[in-house]
Amino acid sequence: MADIKIIKNPKGYDHDNIEFISFPFKGSGYIGKKDGKIGLTRCPVCDKENYAMSVADGICACCGYSVHEINFKY
Repeated sequence: MADIKIIKNPKGYDHDNIEFISFPFKGSGYIGKKDGKIGLTRCPVCDKENYAMSVADGICACCGYSVHEINFKY
């Protein structure tokens, strides 16, 4: 299971940034403040930057890793 570090954004932002910090996880993304939906900008498994259209889905376009596989509550 991936450990996630939340980096709070200033008031007025609709999301906070996240980093996957467990070995071998090393990716990044964001989490929506209203709905808790996770976007995946850099894949924690293959370490590649995600294809722009796949970021909001939370699924890596390169290797198929899905952030929906982790058990995380915001």
